[in-house]
Amino acid sequence: MASSGHPLADTSEGRASFLSRLRRAVDEERFFGTLLITPMQLLLWFLLIIPTIIVIYLSLVAWEPRMGVDWWQAPFAFLRNYAQIFQDGRFWAAIGRSLGVVVAAGGLEFAVGLGLALLFMRDFPGKRIVTSVILYPMMLPWVVVGLAFYLLFLDRGPVNFVLTQWFGSGATVEWFKNPLLAMGTIVLADIWQWTPFLFLILYSGLGALPKDPVEAAMNLGANRWQIFRHVTLPMLKPVILIALVIRALEAFKIFDLVFVMTGGGPGTSTETISLYIYRVGFVFGQLSYAAAMAVLILVMITLVTRFAIQPIEEG
Repeated sequence: MASSGHPLADTSEGRASFLSRLRRAVDEERFFGTLLITPMQLLLWFLLIIPTIIVIYLSLVAWEPRMGVDWWQAPFAFLRNYAQIFQDGRFWAAIGRSLGVVVAAGGLEFAVGLGLALLFMRDFPGKRIVTSVILYPMMLPWVVVGLAFYLLFLDRGPVNFVLTQWFGSGATVEWFKNPLLAMGTIVLADIWQWTPFLFLILYSGLGALPKDPVEAAMNLGANRWQIFRHVTLPMLKPVILIALVIRALEAFKIFDLVFVMTGGGPGTSTETISLYIYRVGFVFGQLSYAAAMAVLILVMITLVTRFAIQPIEEG
């Protein structure tokens, strides 16, 4: 009886009641939030899972549109499509070209993007206007960029016109007839369009870094290069890894620029893996074989991405 009227007992009971009401409110808020996002999540899962299941199924059957039967009635081929991939030299050559684009374009885009990000950390007149101009190429569709660079490097295009004006009529270059130069024009177009993407990520990352370690290094007498190498770069490492992974995945899937600028030519010297899969599936009509290649690429990209982001998770 004495305890029921004790002030401490009333306080503890009131606190328990308040915490109980708070938990119910939180649970209701979570339920309401989940209810709001569930339709969109179901739609996204539907758009992601159903096509993936269909592609995996197609990769395990032997079906072509000209067979005259529906794809779900095609006979099973099991792993024969995948076995064919390992004997397809054109597939692995296309993989090599795609990786070449990733290394060449991605490396230069990172170097230029990081340099611009470091430069823009300082204030200068017209900074906002210049930033907007730098970001403009990233907003253009790939097809537009591909067409623009194709017109620039035509035999009688502006680039050759400038070369002939500077060095004479013999300076004309047949950009799209030389395999190395044709791939170089594709890489150049990709660099022009997607360097702003890496610049934007790295610039944001630099702006979010804490200033205390940099100020401490300056007080200890470190120069700018030492601060960048031993302080700024290690702190920026997670941002760099994320930016490189995202850009590498996009560069590996390059299709539009190649399709518009060279069509994979001359011959197949600029044919990337995305263009090759497109041709096998929609030009040659071998959709099951194209599906098998797509599934294999998906597995490869998943493994490489997992390996690439592991340092971020461990850090």
